[in-house]
Amino acid sequence: MREQRRLSRYKWSQRLGAILLVLAIWNVPQCALADVNQQEVNAIIRTREMALQALNTRNFSKIEPYLHPSFTITTVDNRVFHKVPEFEQYWNQQFSSSIKDIKMEAKVDTPRTFLSPETAISYGDALATFYFKDGNKPTMAMRWTAVLQKFQDRWTIQSLHFSSNLLDNPVLNGAQLASRVWAVAAGVGGILLGAVAMLLWRRKPKRTIERV
Repeated sequence: MREQRRLSRYKWSQRLGAILLVLAIWNVPQCALADVNQQEVNAIIRTREMALQALNTRNFSKIEPYLHPSFTITTVDNRVFHKVPEFEQYWNQQFSSSIKDIKMEAKVDTPRTFLSPETAISYGDALATFYFKDGNKPTMAMRWTAVLQKFQDRWTIQSLHFSSNLLDNPVLNGAQLASRVWAVAAGVGGILLGAVAMLLWRRKPKRTIERV
């Protein structure tokens, strides 16, 4: 009797183990299968390199073939773009009278996630270096997430999102520093002007007395 119970439990445990194994295999992420094809990974890396090159050289004609027809780019200041000319205009506006150049570097977190053989999610860190005309080179750390979709046998960027620490913005900090410098300069200038005016005002009565 006990032997039959043990045998029955053993069979049930085998069945349960088989069911769990099937479920585990069924729920294995596609990345485990897609990552085997190194050509696909190299194609995704190529798309990322072209995007960086377009930003760093301001030549957006290079990235257009690597953008999905319904692409979306969300910048750190919450602007959303669906057309290359609009994003190009936005990017060129970042080069103000004080900013000479902007260079970006990107690092990918691994592993990538493949939602399907033709859809992947990639994310990682980015570092933007701002070259100011006064010689300063502050940096801003960011995070990025990209959804890539294969379109016409090419991995394209369907969605790209950037985020950063709002309290660590070199452009904003530079503007605040400049405003503080101008405020101090204006204050010092006001003090000097007031001192000169006081000296002239004190000297004027003396000259009047000497003439009398």
